[in-house]
Amino acid sequence: MPDGGFIENYTRNRTFAFFIVVIGNFIGALDSSVVNIALPVMSKYFNVGLIEIQWIVTIYCLGIVSILPISSKLGNKYGQNRVYSWGFMLFGVGSLLCACSTFLLALIVSRFIQALGAAMLFALAQGVVASMFTGVKRGQFLGMIGSVVALGNITGPSLGGMLLDAFGWQSLFYINLPLAAFGAYFAYKTLPSVKRRKLGKINLNSAILFIVLSMCFFTALSLAEKAGFTSPHILFMLTLSAILGIVLYRHERKTKTPLLNLSLYSNKVFAYGNMAMMLVFIAINVNGLLIPFYLQDIYGLSAFKTGTLILFYSVPLIVVAPISGWLSGKIGSRKLTVCSMIVVICGLLWYMGLGAEFKEYQIILGQMILGIGNGMFNSPNNNSIMSAIERKYYNDASGLNSLARNTGIVVGVALTVNIFDGLLNLFQNGGADHISAFISAYHLTLILAIVTAAAAGVLSYLGKEPDRKLL
Repeated sequence: MPDGGFIENYTRNRTFAFFIVVIGNFIGALDSSVVNIALPVMSKYFNVGLIEIQWIVTIYCLGIVSILPISSKLGNKYGQNRVYSWGFMLFGVGSLLCACSTFLLALIVSRFIQALGAAMLFALAQGVVASMFTGVKRGQFLGMIGSVVALGNITGPSLGGMLLDAFGWQSLFYINLPLAAFGAYFAYKTLPSVKRRKLGKINLNSAILFIVLSMCFFTALSLAEKAGFTSPHILFMLTLSAILGIVLYRHERKTKTPLLNLSLYSNKVFAYGNMAMMLVFIAINVNGLLIPFYLQDIYGLSAFKTGTLILFYSVPLIVVAPISGWLSGKIGSRKLTVCSMIVVICGLLWYMGLGAEFKEYQIILGQMILGIGNGMFNSPNNNSIMSAIERKYYNDASGLNSLARNTGIVVGVALTVNIFDGLLNLFQNGGADHISAFISAYHLTLILAIVTAAAAGVLSYLGKEPDRKLL
C-alpha cells in the first residue's frame, strides 16, 4: 500500500481512535457494577460476610474518584496517548491479579490497581475526543462517551450474571485482558500526544487533601449503607469531609498550581452541565440498582433472563446518543437536555406502575424509555460542557466531568440502598408481607430518581444558552 500498512492506516484514523476511547470507558464503567451480582458467590468462596465482601465494590469506586484529578494532570504532563495507554495497562494488570486472587485482601488490593487504570481512562476520555473533533462530529462522539459509561454501569449486572453462570467469578476479570492489551497498544499509537507541562504540575498538598477527602467521604457513604447516616463514626467522617473540603477549596483558590481547576466553574454552561450530569447519574442508578432485585426477588426470574430484559435499555441508548449529539451541534443543547429529563421522568413514572404480576412488555418498554432519555441527555450535555471552554483546559474539564459523573454513581447507590432498606424495614415492621413491602419501598424510592431528574432538567434549562450552535 502506498500510504503505509494496514495497522499504520488505522492508527491515523480518528474514528478508530475514538473506538479505543470507547473501549476504555466501557470496561472501566462495566467493572464498577459487573461484580455486584457475584458478591454472594465470592462471599462463599472467600468465606467472609457481606460487610467484608462489599469492599470489592467500594475500593474500586474510591480509587477512581480519588485519582481522577491527578490523572488529568498526568495527561497534560506526559500526553494523552501515554497516560491513556498506562490506564489500559494498569487496568489489565489489576484484572489479572483479581482473577488470580486466592484471599480477600489480595482481591481488594487488585481492585484498587484496576481503579487506578480506570481513573486514567475516565479522566482523559472527553478531552481526547474534544481535541480530535469539532462541530457536529464533536457532539456525536462526546455524547457517546457519557452514554457508554451509563451503558457499562447498567449492563454490568446482566453481563456479570451470564458470565457467572457459565464460567465462574474469575471470568468477570479475565474478559478484560484482551481488551486491555489491545487498548494499551493502540491508545499509544492513535491518541493525541500534545503536552502542556505548565498545566501538568501536581500540587502535592492539594493531591493529599483531595485523596483524604475522597476516601473519607465515599467510605462514609459506603459504610452508611449498613450503619446508617446517624451512626457516630459516619457522622464524624462526614463532618471531617466537610472540613477538608473547605480547607481544600481555600488552598486551591490561593495556590498557583491547583489540582482542581475551579475557575472553570465560573462558566455557567460548564458548572450547570456538570451538576446536571451528577444528578442524572444519581437518577439512573436508582432504578438501575433496584430493577434486577425486583425481577429476581418479586418475579423469580433467573439471572440470565434478568440480564436479557435489562439489555433493552442499551439498544435505544446506543441509537439515540449519536443522533442527539448531531442535533446538539445544529440546534444547541438546551431543548434536548430538558426534553431528555422529561422522557426519563416518564420512564420512572411508568415503572411506578409495576406490581406483583410479571408483564414482560412493561419491563421492556420501561427500559427502552429510560435508555432513550439517557441517550438524549449525555450527548448534548457533554458537547456543551466541552465546547464552552478553551482547548488548553480540555484535560482539566474532562477530569472534572468524570468526577461529577462518578460522584453521582456512588452517591446514587448509597442513597438508594439507605432509602430502600429503610422503607422496606418500615413496611415489614408494620405488618406488610415481603412482596407488598418490597413493591411499596421500590415505588417510593423511585421518587428520589424523579426529583433528581427534574432538578437536572431545571439546571439544563438554566445553564444552557438557548438555541446556541456549539462549535
